[in-house]
Amino acid sequence: MERLSELVRKIALVEIGAISVVNRKVEEFIRKLEEEGKIAESEGKKALADLRKTFEEQKKEVEKKVEEVIGKMNLATKKEVEALRKEVEALKEELKKLKGEKE
Repeated sequence: MERLSELVRKIALVEIGAISVVNRKVEEFIRKLEEEGKIAESEGKKALADLRKTFEEQKKEVEKKVEEVIGKMNLATKKEVEALRKEVEALKEELKKLKGEKE
């Protein structure tokens, strides 16, 4: 199951990367239009701000969907695994103390 969750994360990274490439190309296009005087600098700045906002929204949406998919897979999160590891270590220590008292 861990491999499957890694695959889902990698797919999400590819999607985010693709969104990033498209946004970068649009940004270059907007800058080119500004340089050629086809749009005003203020229009370009607004378009770039809108583009960045849209990119962040898209990125958050992809991350949200990945978490939903992983949640549906009923896999433990990294935080949950770490909490269990700490609990096991604490129980091991307690067991050692109890064994030491009986001997």
